[in-house]
Amino acid sequence: MVDPGADATIGGMTACGASGTSAVKYGTMRENVMAMTAILPPTTISSVNDDNMSDTDEYAPVVQLGCKALKSSAGYNLPGLLLGSEGTLGVLTDITVKLHPIPAHVVAASCAFEDLHSAAEAVAMIKMIGIPVSRIELLDVQSIKAFNQTLSSDDVTKPMEVKSTLFMEFASHSEASVLEDLSAAQSICIDEFEASNFVSASDESTRQSLWAARHRLYYSSIALRAGSGDDDNDSATPQSTILTDVCVPLSSFADIISATAQDVADLDVIGP
Repeated sequence: MVDPGADATIGGMTACGASGTSAVKYGTMRENVMAMTAILPPTTISSVNDDNMSDTDEYAPVVQLGCKALKSSAGYNLPGLLLGSEGTLGVLTDITVKLHPIPAHVVAASCAFEDLHSAAEAVAMIKMIGIPVSRIELLDVQSIKAFNQTLSSDDVTKPMEVKSTLFMEFASHSEASVLEDLSAAQSICIDEFEASNFVSASDESTRQSLWAARHRLYYSSIALRAGSGDDDNDSATPQSTILTDVCVPLSSFADIISATAQDVADLDVIGP
C-alpha cells in the first residue's frame, strides 16, 4: 500500500526507503519489503585493458535476501541493509513486498484553513488523539497556486481555493467506523481550527479528483519556475530541483512548518 510518487519504480523506492501518502497507516518501504534479489559489486576489480581477466571476473554476484515468511528471526537483516542504501551496495532487481487487503470502505476529505499554522496544528491533533487516518497531507498556498496554474481548459479537475488545504483519507472494513473517524477529524478541523469548505467523497472518481493537487504537486511545483530567468525558455527541471524531508517531534510540527514557510518568503525563493 505504499503510494508511488512521480514516475517511481518499486526498485527505486526500495533503494531510497521511500514512503508516500499512505505511510501514515501502512509504513514506508522499510516496513513492507520482505525479500529482494540484488546484484552486488564485482569481487574482483580489473582494468578494462587487463588481458589476464578471466570470464568469471566479468560477472557480479547475484544474491537473494530475505524470504516470504511472516517471521524470520535468524541471522542478519540483510534486506534492511540494502534497503535505503541508494544503490551504493548493489542494484536491486526483484522485490517481494507485503500485500494488504483493499478496505471495503474508503472516504476522502479535504478542507481549507485561513493560515498554515492552524492547518498544521489540526494535523498534529488528529495524529495525537489517534484518529486512524490512512492518508493525511498538507499543501500550503504556494502549492495550491502551483496546482491551479497547471490546469488546462479541458481539465475535469477544477481550480482550488487558494488557501492552505488539508487532504485526508479514511479506510476500514466497516462503513460506520469510517464515518466515525471522518466525523472526529471534521470536528477537529472545523471546531478547533476554524477550517472551511470541508468536503468528502467515497466514490473512486471523486476521491481521485480530491487528491489530484497532491499527486500532481511535484511537476506543478517545478512549473512554477518556468520563464523566471533572462531566457524565456529558462525553467526548473527535476535535476535543478531540491527535494528534502525533515523529521521533528509531532509537538513541533506546526511551528517548523510555519517557520519554514517564513524562511522561504524571507529568502524570496520558490519553495512549496
